[in-house]
Amino acid sequence: MSQVWAQAGLRARLAVSIGVIIVVAFAVLFVAVRRELADESAAIERGERHAPALSIERGGTGGDARSELAEIRDAQTEVVRTLVLVGTGALCAALLAGYVLADRTSAPLRHMASTAAAVDAGELSPRIGAVKGAPIELQTLADAFDHMLDRLDEAFSRQRQFASDASHELRTPLTAIRGQIEVLARAESPRREDVRRVEQTTVAELDRLDGLVDDLLTLAGLDETASLQLEQVDLRRFLREVRDGAAERTAVVLAEEAPDGSLNADPARLMQVIRNLEANAWRHAGPQGHVSISAAARGPRLVIRVDDDGPGIDPRDRERVFARFHRSEAGRDRASGGSGLGLAIARSIVELHGGRIWVEDSPAGGARVAFELAGFEPQLGIA
Repeated sequence: MSQVWAQAGLRARLAVSIGVIIVVAFAVLFVAVRRELADESAAIERGERHAPALSIERGGTGGDARSELAEIRDAQTEVVRTLVLVGTGALCAALLAGYVLADRTSAPLRHMASTAAAVDAGELSPRIGAVKGAPIELQTLADAFDHMLDRLDEAFSRQRQFASDASHELRTPLTAIRGQIEVLARAESPRREDVRRVEQTTVAELDRLDGLVDDLLTLAGLDETASLQLEQVDLRRFLREVRDGAAERTAVVLAEEAPDGSLNADPARLMQVIRNLEANAWRHAGPQGHVSISAAARGPRLVIRVDDDGPGIDPRDRERVFARFHRSEAGRDRASGGSGLGLAIARSIVELHGGRIWVEDSPAGGARVAFELAGFEPQLGIA
């Protein structure tokens, strides 16, 4: 029985459940009516024993009293018969109405199931949408399901685009290396300077390829929050490390409003963010430009800013620059060493820390890329 119930559909379960409820209610009513009639029958039997004497005293006959009692019994029997017939009809009507109600109630769920089956087959475009006549709970479920499909569709689109961009970026240095080697191979007696030129070009392309592979592996690792190794980072010591590792012309400034304190973060990943932003700033600022790194506390949050005096970033591109493999018009040249992944890596690390990153105008005249992290604990009272 339990196996049959487990295999039954929602419509059958609702119909049977409604029928069982009605049967139980009718059985209780029937038992109550039968008990009441039984009490009346007992009273009638007692009356039958006294009926002849009572009828004679009143001047009647005992047959009249027995006739009246028989009519009462017939009426009781008719009541029981009517109750059974009405209850049976009500049960059949309830089962039919329960099935219709269950069918209408389960229709949105069947539509969801068919949509899920289509998605499982690999098609992400179907959506449930507004379900006519669905209760608010089912419509909420449908909206949540559609939202999930939207996110899945977007994620798969990004994945496909990422795979396409990655294959293109990897193919470019390989094509350059192949071309240089083929040119060298066609020469019967290559000159020493030609071999040296091919060597330099090949090594440069291999370095670029190696950096691209490292960036791709970094992005793959950042898909897991477990990649963060959080600890309390001393701010001033960390900024000294930033200054020691920065390019000679990069100015590292600790703003006066940033007191001593600690930040709950992954120091290696945080340093990677700053290095990526610094490298991006130098690509835009150029050899004669200036880049500065500064930090400021805003209550329990810390803001780190990287400024340059380059051409800046168009406001329309300030969100797109964080997309993977995106290059602004000023940074399209691969000779600059940019893979288009530095800012994407920076955003992934910042968001894993629960922070945010953005681009704005710099007081130096170029672009400012800033990010904000929570978890800063200032040490008050220390000069």
